[in-house]
Amino acid sequence: MGTNPSLRWFMSAITNPKFNAIVDEVAREIVATEHRVGGSFIRTPLMYPSGSTVVVRIEEGEDRFFVSDMGFGYQEAEMMGAGLMYAKPAGIIAEAAGVRFDNQAFFVLEASREQLAGAVVTIANCSQEATIRASDALAEKTFEDKKVRLYEKLVKVFEPKIVSKNVEVVGASTQKWRVAAIVSVPHHRPTIFELVTKHPNSVANATMKFGDIALLKDAPHRVAVVQNRAELGSLLTVLSRSADVIEDDTPSEKIRRLAEAA
Repeated sequence: MGTNPSLRWFMSAITNPKFNAIVDEVAREIVATEHRVGGSFIRTPLMYPSGSTVVVRIEEGEDRFFVSDMGFGYQEAEMMGAGLMYAKPAGIIAEAAGVRFDNQAFFVLEASREQLAGAVVTIANCSQEATIRASDALAEKTFEDKKVRLYEKLVKVFEPKIVSKNVEVVGASTQKWRVAAIVSVPHHRPTIFELVTKHPNSVANATMKFGDIALLKDAPHRVAVVQNRAELGSLLTVLSRSADVIEDDTPSEKIRRLAEAA
């Protein structure tokens, strides 16, 4: 009975010393270690939102090991301004993973030699996930803060009584969409103002929202508010097909003209 050619190649490859050496070298590039007095550090392949790698420290006891992220995840959150948003998700993550958390660091107090690899992976994953959640929470808060500032700006440009915030609009598909603000200038169609970030998902969601609303009879005028048009790159063309795109520092007079042109 013949051997499958793919299997023959695989079997020869894993017994090829040159190939094995290449794989070992790649593994050392992905995972690195540094040994210091009192403990050793493992640089894992995982990355924080900033792009820096997740590092785990191991300290040796008599027959047990102490494994910790040394609070590096918390430090990452602090550097991006999300330190206050770190502890809550981190505590939930630690409990679910069966490890400890002291409001800054994830750790396994006593890991046996057999448990050591799993402990390192678990701590690294916890540290990364907590930092990602803190980053997401910060982004959401920042976005909500921008919505408040947009509403406050619109209220200054127009009369407060014609500006509504966080409005639900039913599109042509009967899908309900939440928009940041609507300005209802008398004798003009309402104008929707919606915040959009440079993230592709934000642009895609806004484009879908605007497209559905545009199909309504006497559809509201649509304005996408971004931080910087140039940052959108080719996504600016996509967004512009369904809405006027302005920057958040657009002069009040231009904002008024857009609403009164509807």
